[in-house]
Amino acid sequence: MTQLSVPATDIPQVEIMAVTPELATKWLKQNTRNRNARKRAVSDYARDMAAGQWRLNGEAIKFAADGTLLDGQHRLMAVIEADVAIPLMVVTGLPNDTQETMDAGRKRTTADTFSLRGETNAAVLAAVLKKVWLWDQGDYKFGQNYSPTTAECAALLQERPEIYRSVEIAARVHQAFRYLPKSVVGTAHHVLSRIDVDEAVWFFCRVGDGADLPVSHPVLALRSRVMTDRAENRKVPDHQHMAYLIRAWNAVRSDRPLTRIQQPADAPMPLPK
Repeated sequence: MTQLSVPATDIPQVEIMAVTPELATKWLKQNTRNRNARKRAVSDYARDMAAGQWRLNGEAIKFAADGTLLDGQHRLMAVIEADVAIPLMVVTGLPNDTQETMDAGRKRTTADTFSLRGETNAAVLAAVLKKVWLWDQGDYKFGQNYSPTTAECAALLQERPEIYRSVEIAARVHQAFRYLPKSVVGTAHHVLSRIDVDEAVWFFCRVGDGADLPVSHPVLALRSRVMTDRAENRKVPDHQHMAYLIRAWNAVRSDRPLTRIQQPADAPMPLPK
């Protein structure tokens, strides 16, 4: 790898190295004064590394002058978990007390990244992508154990550009009916569109306006339920709202009247038909 030389000898040295699992293992033995490792962060990094989505971005593995690892334990653990060699910037010769100022900045979110790319509705787009990714992993409670990385969200959007349309639908529904989270509506639209695109369009139009529906129509039951929740100040988690939408959808698909939607927070997620 290319080495970046620093001419002076009394300041930290910088180089770019191909860090192998063997080298990462060796360096982690010098990890004697660090915060507790976060398994979720290691897993997120490892998935990106294994998928070839890890990028050299200037963030460095940092060592003190005495060899102590000051920053980078999660990336090194991820190299071992992914079992791949990754190019990383390495800084050596830092004073030990510089560790106190590391990781002090606000982490850039997936929404921040999409906003920098000029995406419209970047926050909603990022939230829908995360929920769709988790849904496809079988995590119907949306991130109870882990969450997709920015790279995984970007890859999903490239694979399924139709998610843009789901975000637009979510924004339109929210303009007309502000009782459901936009990220849940967008996720539900994408998931239900896989079953029947045309019926999904009709369904979400009626969720938004409730127009021309007979008594006991499932969409009216859905609208009534979420309005009642709001009026009674109930805190409804996103997965429960998703379940409401699916129960109404399934009833519409089976041409079954529905006057009330029930979905306890701990009940299994109904799957769309």
